[in-house]
Parts: sequence; structure tokens; C-alpha cells
Amino acid sequence: MGLFVMELFEIVIAVCLCALVSVAWYIHRQHQKYDHLPGPPRDSFWSGNLPSIGKVIAAGGILDDYFIETSKTHGLLFRLCLWHEVIVVVLDPECIKDVLVKGNHPKSKRIYDRLKRVFGKRFIGDGIETQLDQKRWVLQRMQLDQWFKPHFIRQLAPEFNEFADRFLEHLEAKADGKTEIHTLNMFYKLTMHVLYKVAFNVDMGPLSAENHPFVTKMKTALAGFAAQLQNPFVAINPFKWRFRHEVREAITYLRQTAYKKMLERKLAKDKGDFFPNDLLEYIMELKEKYPALITDEILLDNFVTILMAGQETSANVLGFVIFLLGKNPECYKKLQREVDENVGAVSVITLNDLEKLPYLDMVLKETLRLYPVAKTTFRETTKDYILGGHLLPMGTDMLISFYATSRVEENVTNPSKFLPERFDRNNSEKLSKYASTPFSAGPHTCIGRKFAEIEMKIIIAKIMQNVDFKLVPGQTYELTDNASIQVKSGVKCFFRPRKTVSA
Repeated sequence: MGLFVMELFEIVIAVCLCALVSVAWYIHRQHQKYDHLPGPPRDSFWSGNLPSIGKVIAAGGILDDYFIETSKTHGLLFRLCLWHEVIVVVLDPECIKDVLVKGNHPKSKRIYDRLKRVFGKRFIGDGIETQLDQKRWVLQRMQLDQWFKPHFIRQLAPEFNEFADRFLEHLEAKADGKTEIHTLNMFYKLTMHVLYKVAFNVDMGPLSAENHPFVTKMKTALAGFAAQLQNPFVAINPFKWRFRHEVREAITYLRQTAYKKMLERKLAKDKGDFFPNDLLEYIMELKEKYPALITDEILLDNFVTILMAGQETSANVLGFVIFLLGKNPECYKKLQREVDENVGAVSVITLNDLEKLPYLDMVLKETLRLYPVAKTTFRETTKDYILGGHLLPMGTDMLISFYATSRVEENVTNPSKFLPERFDRNNSEKLSKYASTPFSAGPHTCIGRKFAEIEMKIIIAKIMQNVDFKLVPGQTYELTDNASIQVKSGVKCFFRPRKTVSA
């Protein structure tokens, strides 16, 4: 018996050693394919450059800060080793144009497949953001593009004004100059209410009321989405089972609620009731037009994708605008003067009014340069490809960091400074078109760009009209890298009503 146990033990050891050698050989071969590319030396044979990335994050930075530091030594195109995977980071504007526009490389299947589910639960599935089948993606993009056309979005300006007014009423009730206000939380609530109303014709109630379950459930789902992206091992961590359960429950609620809204709309149409020409209608028409290719699950995927992308990103950008204006009082006062002189106390800010606010446009563009909506995107080579003079093997994952691209000195002068004037049309120093592409570029440019720009400009102008603010001293300005970047402190401010507003 003892001899049998000893032999069994030896067999197990031999099998483990063989497996270890096989894995080591596989990692070696994967890394070897990219040894001809510039890049930092691996910290570890097994984990590659992850230890160095971990140090940057531990010091309060984000992954993209590591890209910026690495580019100083290894240029604007370099490879990184992450366990067995190798990713090529692209920060050069001309190479970005090549990847996103000229070459029009497809989205990385390895990366985007991971985004579809959270802890095994279908979240954004095969919606417009993560659909990898080109034919299905084109059908979805063409259909939804109709609602996001500039001439259609222009019609939503009155509703943007209405919600901005609701927001100001809610804000002014607390604006005593002494009460700390967590602006990011307020912006999350505002943008969700706006989007749910104009896109799906659902009023979530007054902004002064408790958060609608959809707001809190979306926040929970996004927390799980971010956690899974940052650390895949959270999916099997036994100490995180309750967190995973809450995330799955939140996703179930979101998708069931979306399904209920779609069912209600279908019943209304069958009865001949009036229904608005909103985004929900365009989403549901997908299946009516292409029943062989579009399922109910894909409709739900798009419903959740639009809400996630439209609410989270706009709220974060509004938070960054307040943060940057609070840190740069001369820019704050300049913007406030522009609004006073060109808009005054008008109650409804039209798109014609926005055209009279060029500095507001510069402030928003500079904010998006520093804190882009789409922080990163991934593409994949479908054949051996020459990019920036370097040969990339077929199947290479390319990471484009819009955050890092617009912050490296080779692309932008004084990149860390908030200088809205750099986007002045009369500025002699012109940025390369692809040095700052916060909404991405090429066929996959953010579908909601015009929606977000008009919504945010009206909200910012209304804030400038009606209240003064200053940042609460002592709060941290470190970033949190979740589904998108945000200020960790939530941008806490003291608000008070404006003493005078130009007529």
C-alpha cells in the first residue's frame, strides 16, 4: 500500500511538472513573438509587467499613468506582457489614425468577450458596444444612428433645460455656502433621469426624492463590471461571494425592468396608443426589421448599454468640469463672464445660445482631453501588419489609451495644465486631430457624442448662471478607474446662489 501511494505521488508530481513546463514554454513563446518591439523589461517571467503597473496604482495612479511613464523611455508604441498575454500600447496620433480609421481594425475578441457578462450574468451582451459580428453591428449602428443624428438631438434641448432647472432647484435648496455637496452623486442622478426620460419616456420622479432603484442598481452593476475588469480573480474569490450575488441581482433587475418597459411599449403599439418617437422605439424596430438576426436579448443589451454609457460618462465629465474650474478660478470667472454677457438670465438656453459661448466649448474640450469619455479601446490585427514601422503578428491586441495619448509631451504642449485656450480657433499651436479623441474615432466613434455635448453644455451654462461654488478644502483629487475614470472624492463643493445675474 505504501509503495502504491509513493508511486501515485510520483505520478502526480511528474504530471504537475509537465504541466508547469508546458505553461512556461507557452508563455515564453508568446513573449518571444514580440521581443522585437520596444517595451519595458519584464518584472517577472510569469506576470510580466504587472508588478510595475501595480506600484503605479498603489501610489494613487491609474493604469494609463504607467503608459505615460513608459512612453518616456520606450516611445509611443510599445509592448506590455501581462501573464501569458502581450498587448501593444499605441499612443502615437498617426498610428491611432491608422488603427481606427485607415486600417479600421476590428475590436479585440479576447477583450470585448470579457465585457459581455459580469460574474457569469449577461450584462451588456451583444449590444452596440460589444457586438463583434460585423453584419449585426452595422445593422445596430445604422438603426440607432438615426435617433442620435444632430438634427434629432437638437429637438431635445428644451428637455435638457427642464432637467437642468430641476437640478438647480434641488441644488439651491442646499446651497448655503456651508453644506458639503457631493456633486458627482448629484450628476449621476441627474444624467440617469435625463436619459431615462428622453430615451425611454420614463419619468423617474423628482431629483429631491430618494434614488430610483434603477440608479442604485446600475451603480452596483457598474461596480461589479469594474471589479471584474481590474481583477479577474474576484470572480472566484470566496470572500467576495456576497458582492457577486448583489451584482448579479442588480443586473437581473436592470434587464427585467428593461424587458418590462419594452413589453409595455409593444402592448401600447398593439392597442394603437400614442407613443413618442424615442430611442426605445428605434431599439425595438431592430427586431421588427431583422428578426432573423436580432433577438430580444440583443434588444435588452442595447437598452442597458445606452443607459450605462450615457449616464456614467456624462456624469463623470460634469464632475471633472466642476473640479477643473474650481482648481482654476481664472478660467471659472472667464466662463461665468461669457455666460453672463451672452446668455444672461434667459430661462431656456437654445442651441443658438450655445454657439455664442465659444469658451464653454473650449472648457469642455480641454476637460475631455484630460479626462476622455472613452479612456481606452482595443483592436486586433487580422493579419501580420506594419504599424509605425513595427511588424505586429496576426492576432495582436492593440490598446489605444486616449487618456495617455493626450497627456504625453510629444503630442501636447504642457499636457498636465488645464488650458482651454489651446482649443481656440485662433491659437497658433494646433493639436493633431488624433492627439485628443475623447469620443474615439473612425466607424466606432461614440454614437452619443452630440447628445452628450449638448446635454453637458446646457447643464454647465445653467450652473454658471445661477450658482457660485468652490471646492471643499482637503479632499483627495486621486482618480478611481472603474468602468470610466472619476475623482475619488466625488468632487465635494460648497454652493451658494449667485448674488447678481446679468439680465
